[in-house]
Amino acid sequence: MGVVYKAEDVKLHRFVALKFLPDEVAKDAQALARFQREAQAASALNHPNICTIHEIDDQNGQAFIAMEFLDGMTMKHRIAGRPMETELILSLAIEIADALDAAHTEGIIHRDIKPANIFITKRGHAKILDFGLAKVTPVGSKVLGAMGEILDATAASSAEHLTSPGTAVGTIAYMSPEQVRAKDLDARTDLFSFGAVLYEMATGTTPFRGDSSGMIFDCILNRAPAPPLRLNPDLPTKLEDIINRALEKDRELRYQSARDMRADLNRLKRDTSSGHMRAVGGSAAPLSDSSVLAAADPTLVPQAPTKPQLSKPMIAAAMLVTLGLMAFGAYKLLTRSRGFNLQNMQITKLTENGKAAKAAISPDGRYVVYVLRDGEKQSLWVRNVGTRSDVQVLPADVVSFQGVSFSPDGDHIYFVRSDKSSFGYRYLYEMPVLGGSPHQVIRDSDAPVDFSPDRKEMVFMRGVPERGVIEIRIAQLGGAGERLLATLPANATFNYGATWSPDGKTIAVPTLGVGSNVNWVLNTINVADGKVRQLFSSGGRFVGRAVWMPDGGSLVTPVGEASLGRGQLQSVDFPSGALHRFTNDLSDYIPNLDITHDGKMLAAIQRIRVSEIWTATATDSTRMRQLTSGEPPYAAIAPGPSGKVLASSGDGDLWLMNPDGSERTVLVPQAHNFLSISSCGDRYVVFESNREGKVELWRTDADGSNGLRLTENTGRSDCSSDGKWIFYAADGKIYRISSEGGTPIEVLTVPGGARGPLKVAPDGSLLAFIYTEGSPVAVPKLAVVSASGGKPQFVSQLPGDARGLQWSPSGKALQYQLTRNGATNIWEQPVSGGAAQQITQFASGLIFDFAWSRDGKQLLLTRGNESSDVILISNFR
Repeated sequence: MGVVYKAEDVKLHRFVALKFLPDEVAKDAQALARFQREAQAASALNHPNICTIHEIDDQNGQAFIAMEFLDGMTMKHRIAGRPMETELILSLAIEIADALDAAHTEGIIHRDIKPANIFITKRGHAKILDFGLAKVTPVGSKVLGAMGEILDATAASSAEHLTSPGTAVGTIAYMSPEQVRAKDLDARTDLFSFGAVLYEMATGTTPFRGDSSGMIFDCILNRAPAPPLRLNPDLPTKLEDIINRALEKDRELRYQSARDMRADLNRLKRDTSSGHMRAVGGSAAPLSDSSVLAAADPTLVPQAPTKPQLSKPMIAAAMLVTLGLMAFGAYKLLTRSRGFNLQNMQITKLTENGKAAKAAISPDGRYVVYVLRDGEKQSLWVRNVGTRSDVQVLPADVVSFQGVSFSPDGDHIYFVRSDKSSFGYRYLYEMPVLGGSPHQVIRDSDAPVDFSPDRKEMVFMRGVPERGVIEIRIAQLGGAGERLLATLPANATFNYGATWSPDGKTIAVPTLGVGSNVNWVLNTINVADGKVRQLFSSGGRFVGRAVWMPDGGSLVTPVGEASLGRGQLQSVDFPSGALHRFTNDLSDYIPNLDITHDGKMLAAIQRIRVSEIWTATATDSTRMRQLTSGEPPYAAIAPGPSGKVLASSGDGDLWLMNPDGSERTVLVPQAHNFLSISSCGDRYVVFESNREGKVELWRTDADGSNGLRLTENTGRSDCSSDGKWIFYAADGKIYRISSEGGTPIEVLTVPGGARGPLKVAPDGSLLAFIYTEGSPVAVPKLAVVSASGGKPQFVSQLPGDARGLQWSPSGKALQYQLTRNGATNIWEQPVSGGAAQQITQFASGLIFDFAWSRDGKQLLLTRGNESSDVILISNFR
């Protein structure tokens, strides 16, 4: 509501800030009263962490406030979606708590504490701003003002979630429960809001989120935010305790004063910063001199009294040497990331369409090429980074891009793309950077290419699904002289791209293992002899394309954070393979990554997925009901025991809820599920779990207890309707195993190997599965066989972009998902033959998974939207 100017006080020769009301607001009596209240409330306070008010006056009918000039940035801009350092969090939080204590002591309740109203000066100190919504109350016999509560009359549609006219005072995302309920407020409302700010400082995100004010209100009143340590594992556990106490919904259980909160923050700062304390799981323990010596050199620790003792001068000399070694070690530790300066790292969103799929940046950083995915169609665009202008270089078509790259001179684009006829077979093309006729360079290439430092050769990947391997090949720039460098046993579906080291001696390749070894691994290959070495293994977490720093001493790669349900960037030391966190925010970085020649700018894809649980009637899919809101994104869904709904979330937890969405509970925390889930009658729940690189088939009781590992090395699974048998795919075969456990029984061998979901018919007599057939062009097929094995009774070709698989409630047809024109719908293929038909009519939104209730009357969906944009990361070196 204010317009602020930097000005000079010509009498006192100092800079000040002048805050004016805009002309369109100045005539509003309520706005003017708020303006006056801000000046009166703040001027009553004299505190180093509250912005000082010099005077309020008017000039030619224009009211203004003269206040202290501050140089720095707001906390909102300082956080910028990323957690702050613990030491900075504590120092700023202590100052904020002290300022709130001063205000509350004078009877002033701010009522709008949020990051945008907290300023951080260049010297690193906090200043509370904007007392325009302050409530002034009597303190003892002293009355600070006669100002009453006035509802905020300003409406805003920004991401700040400001209140609309006539609603409760405050900023929605940071309101306390009593603010939401429009109850009488006291100082504890500021402490809740401060807790929300502290949460955002520690995690980079707000604790209460939603797509509407109603959804945010529901979160504030009824839902606990995600634990801060889950979003930022580096936090002290005591800080999480402080945040949780500040965010207590019952104000009687919350901190009762800012003074108490400040004391806990001071205590934590003392315990975490003292040179004589050692952090242990967020607590602190004394560290003796002997412990210090032992950590550096066990021979320097004084021995038992029965042995000769070191003299004091010798001990002193040894301690000096040890401290020198420790200092040198600390220096090496701090500089091990090859000159990274992550505290000043900047992340800039380059696209706003939410449809970017793959991206690469030119060697000089001038251009970014990216794939735009719009429904089933994909096109290729080039953006000028400086002017932010786009040029479409390839029109939209029903094709699939697997990777994009720039030539070493930046004049040409290389891209890997399928044809319309087959999504599983791709070609490498080259074309001028701003458009032109593509020229085919290589047949059968499955990942973005990279180039040797001398610009004479390129490396590419070729998946061979029927052999379960990925070939790493080298060719000249024009495609001639192709030769095999190495063959890696790996899942040929995942090809994120090989990259060449700056000295030309090594190539880095991420792969996913096959068979019983399903670890994600970052491999390095010696270019001279083709020898393969494992740089690091991440277990079940994905590893994306790894790009080299110019000195060749480290790489940066996206790594899936299993406990967070998203990918983050990690730096990898070469040749040691040691991992270090590069980003630590709420973004989801997908496996695509590229870097400029000087190593000063990264191009990545940032993804946001919203996926909630919905139900619809079997007779009318338009009659839908939303069961969840603002939850972690849900992935798989299935009918659960006793008529309940079973679902898995993006972070791998298993959830159980009533058919109306009530009583949502985590059935199996950290289940590490990512394939499929099912229930065997009302007794058991069955799921695959990927722990430490092994996919295992697990069974629990209906309440999540008594977990039992049935077998390992499994693929998709499903339970028979009577709950007696579990069918699963593994090593190109389908097996069944008793739900009580025992020895698996082979049912049949799948031609080409099972490649997708496996489903048991409602009556248990038939199995349906997806496999691929043909080489080198693999075509997806849908097959139906008897549950006891034998030859397929029905085979049909599937569209290349079909996803999911379910039996219709009648058992006479199979259903799958197709996305067309930006919306996902369910299609049905009769097993008696004939053409597939679309059975839902959604005009928007994506379906991530679907299933039918056991009685066939309700369609269960995980449905929502996904956006992905190109981001540029800079200022990290």
